[in-house]
Amino acid sequence: MMNEGAIMKRLREKFGYSQDAVAGLLGLKRELISYYETGAREVPLEILEKLSDLFGVDLEIFFSDNVEETISELAFAEAFRADDLDKKDLEGIIAFRRIIKNYQRILNLEKKDA
Repeated sequence: MMNEGAIMKRLREKFGYSQDAVAGLLGLKRELISYYETGAREVPLEILEKLSDLFGVDLEIFFSDNVEETISELAFAEAFRADDLDKKDLEGIIAFRRIIKNYQRILNLEKKDA
């Protein structure tokens, strides 16, 4: 099973974000992102929650046993150069993905009730 930091790295790379961009968004130093990704430090839940919004995934992905399959099934990836994004751009992406995640949850609840 991959640790949360390794999953964080896989998602960051999949979406084309640099460690600097993610660190800037989270208000952290780039080195701390590296520590998280290598497993040298545990990723706090608060950071995982923010990352789940950034990547548009459920928080549970960071604790999944089948991460590779889940990551490969992610349908929404940027079709632009993610390294050119600033903090404001990433905050907009987070807000949009949060809306999409909530909408998907509503649809799943409606299916369960039907």
